[in-house]
Amino acid sequence: MFVFLALVFGVGFVAFGVGSDVQGGIADAIGVGGGGTGQPSVEDSRERLEENPNDPTALRDLATALQTDGRPEEAIAPLERYVRLRPNDEEVLRQLAGVHLTKATRLRNEAQEAQLEAQALAPGTIFQPPANTPFGQALSKAPITQAATQRANERLTRVYGEMQSAYRDAKETYVRLARLAPEDPSIQLQLADAAINSGDTPAALTAYRRFVKLAPDDPTTPLVRQEIKRLQAASALQPGG
Repeated sequence: MFVFLALVFGVGFVAFGVGSDVQGGIADAIGVGGGGTGQPSVEDSRERLEENPNDPTALRDLATALQTDGRPEEAIAPLERYVRLRPNDEEVLRQLAGVHLTKATRLRNEAQEAQLEAQALAPGTIFQPPANTPFGQALSKAPITQAATQRANERLTRVYGEMQSAYRDAKETYVRLARLAPEDPSIQLQLADAAINSGDTPAALTAYRRFVKLAPDDPTTPLVRQEIKRLQAASALQPGG
């Protein structure tokens, strides 16, 4: 079972940095990101929302207070409610994209841990006897080993799916931002990175090409051109590519 999962997740985990040092995309590497700060009170904001659940200022204050308190993922719900009320607020959309990425990063780290746990249970690893030995074969078939391996693989599958979902949420938010600010190259870079991590290579290529068009002289552009070539080559190797 583990070998099958390793084949399924192998390519994606290399791209996301899972199973090695945790890495992000190009935007991550050069420090392009979103998010907001401030010092509103969580309690006061909740009280204002009890009086008026559609108060956009209270929703934004609540989200900012939650982030200040170190609870960024709890800020997603009020931010999403806010942008439904004010869909063209670019600053809050950036904040929402930022908290989606924060969630995705946590899940990426958890996925790395889950993959290492699953690998540790596989026969022939440094933690297990060789798979071709009688003891290794017997241990791999033991009910307790099989149950532990199944739990580890189930956790890996679940976390990986949640991670991709968080990156998809970030990607969709950056798509909205790109419509509001089509001439902003930094948004295209963020969109591309989120698209890669969500498994949407065509969207990543489109965004990277748009970035190159908007910022041909940017110091990051040579790196982006290399990434375009890498993605194109990887796509060509896929079935139907």
